[in-house]
Amino acid sequence: MYIFVYICKYLNQNPYKNINLSDIYQTKDLKKPNFLQKVFGKNSIENSIIELNNLFALNQKDLNKISPDQITEIEERYKINFKNKFKENRIELYKILLQNCLMDLKLDNSDVELLNHIKDILKLDRSDADSVLKLEVEKLYKQAVKNAVQDGKLEDIEKEELLQLQRDLSINDDVANDIYQKTVTDIYQVFVNDAIADERLSPDEETRLKEIALSLGIDYKIDSKSRETFDRYKLYWKIENAELPEVTSDISIQKSEKLHFKTYVNWLEKRAVTKRINYRGPTARLKIVKGVYYRVGSISPQRISEDEWLKIDSGKIYLTNKRLIFMGSKGNKTIPLTKILDIKAYKNGVDIMKDTGKSPFLEFSSEVDIFTLILIRLLNEE
Repeated sequence: MYIFVYICKYLNQNPYKNINLSDIYQTKDLKKPNFLQKVFGKNSIENSIIELNNLFALNQKDLNKISPDQITEIEERYKINFKNKFKENRIELYKILLQNCLMDLKLDNSDVELLNHIKDILKLDRSDADSVLKLEVEKLYKQAVKNAVQDGKLEDIEKEELLQLQRDLSINDDVANDIYQKTVTDIYQVFVNDAIADERLSPDEETRLKEIALSLGIDYKIDSKSRETFDRYKLYWKIENAELPEVTSDISIQKSEKLHFKTYVNWLEKRAVTKRINYRGPTARLKIVKGVYYRVGSISPQRISEDEWLKIDSGKIYLTNKRLIFMGSKGNKTIPLTKILDIKAYKNGVDIMKDTGKSPFLEFSSEVDIFTLILIRLLNEE
């Protein structure tokens, strides 16, 4: 009984609700015959299943009282055989009873006898009844597993309760293990998603995930694609919260400088580019012959220019704790971090906005996110 109350607590249910069979079936009104049915004195065939439902509702205090003769009488009046009609409705009547028999999370002998009687009354095949039973008991067991592990831990007493429930519901080990593995995997994924929702993974969060996996009895194994994401989020956290990673420098830098990032880039700057030439000034039309005119006037060209990003140079960019160093094929440039007012990151590079002079766009596609996070950290420490 403890297991039952324990599970119902998480289901927000009264543990003793629906234990008796006094209100599991509700009577329904018969459908009124349409015009043709009235003319030919025929009953709506749908009323046969409604009458069957009402028979259950009227006898639900003791469903064993329902006899095969009562079913036959309904079939004869409607000239049908329930064996071939309304299968889904008949299964639903059986399932309602089964669910109530399972309210105490086990089936005793009286439950089994009643279910067998109703199965025969409803003319259900054994395979249909077994299928419904399998579905319902596995649903109960899955919910019990979910309730037990939703806090990320599986205590010894909870293991014993699940094992006892498995026995009471007659679920074999393979099925129970399969349900458990699938359920805890889904639960574990919730913890994973929550940990990386901010696209960061701290050492404490990773330790917590390993502890949950160990407690739930699952492997802390991550596929290569997920591992790449995990490693990236761990690096994000480290860049923002721990000591910045350093890389080996292949150029001469100051003793007090630390190199944190380097890569090849295209150095772009905005340049005014002429798009077209218009002519302006006074003009006049001179008639040459009928219908033909010649336009003359002051021909003064007006250049229309627009700013465009133009590649100025290509080379290697170095990000230190003090400056940006560009070693290009045409020349070298340096931007002290104190001169950077703002940055904007894009998929194909980073826009560096300086306080004076031309602001470059560093065009590159690999690890733009890492470069940006490191630069933001350095700028915030200035």
